[in-house]
Amino acid sequence: MSLTENPQKILIMRLSSLGDIVNLTVIFSKLRKRFPEAEIEFLVKKQFKDIVSPNNYGIKITVYDSANGLKGWLKICKEKQQENFDIFLDMHNNIRSKLLSFYVRKARKFQYKKPLMKRFLLFNFHINLFSKSYNLVDEYLKVLKPLGIENNQPKTEIKLSEEVLVDAQNILKQKGVKKKYAVILPISVWETKRYPLEKFPKIADYLTGEKDMDVVWLGGKADTYLNQFDINAEHNFKIVGETSLMESIAILAKSEIVIANDTGLPYAAQAVGTPALIIFGPSSRETSAGYVQNGSMVLEKKIWCRPCSKGDRKCFRKERYCMQYSMNEINQYINKIISGESQ
Repeated sequence: MSLTENPQKILIMRLSSLGDIVNLTVIFSKLRKRFPEAEIEFLVKKQFKDIVSPNNYGIKITVYDSANGLKGWLKICKEKQQENFDIFLDMHNNIRSKLLSFYVRKARKFQYKKPLMKRFLLFNFHINLFSKSYNLVDEYLKVLKPLGIENNQPKTEIKLSEEVLVDAQNILKQKGVKKKYAVILPISVWETKRYPLEKFPKIADYLTGEKDMDVVWLGGKADTYLNQFDINAEHNFKIVGETSLMESIAILAKSEIVIANDTGLPYAAQAVGTPALIIFGPSSRETSAGYVQNGSMVLEKKIWCRPCSKGDRKCFRKERYCMQYSMNEINQYINKIISGESQ
């Protein structure tokens, strides 16, 4: 198929994770604008389906349940083999996508290139070959460039249903949240990416006192360590393991600001129009983090040992110097976001 022709069927694959899929949403509007008549299908893991469905661009969502393992993946591959795709956009570039690529080999293939060697040199020898403007969204859009799609001010987006917005409002009401509020996300899968939990109450005190806000502490079912942390301060409300993913995002959408570690939810917050302050430790833009929009900001230390990983390595230094932020630093960033200076 010539790239000057209009493809009939386009397959996109990105199975995980939350932040990566949120960032990938920038391509939906661009693909639909470029190929208005094409049938576009997005293949994603089951737990992230609701992030991209519903969407505004008539994109079909196909789900892979990782509980079905290799057998389930082969079943999907065989199904896609029969569908005669014209274009396959491999935005994951892993073993599963390579296997799928074999089955849809008649399609023109375009692949996201992971900077594995650059990261190896950076993490292990502190040799930084990344450009100063590197970010994951730009790398995704480079994959589309041969299709005549330009990278011009892309925005991530998540569409929330009216039902989930009402559910979130009811949850907040039941908890006792009565006025404008901020969300604190003191969570991360990797412990090395967590700003010390015991320091977050001081951030909450600043928000409730100086900014006259309620504070919602939000976490998922896997964030059980938050339940060991007693939050009794006035105007503080803990919601841990009580919401679905989309309800959590709806709570973020109704908030004034999100203060978070580098995890998927602050990127989801931006995709629903809420600014976030993301506190970086070992990760950085070179690890595919840090794409900010809607007046959001990142707080990061410029020290020689960082970035050292995507967060999946233990710190090799005596202290985690990359996480030593003062309350004054954090409060200044909060002020810039709330006042609109970060726009």
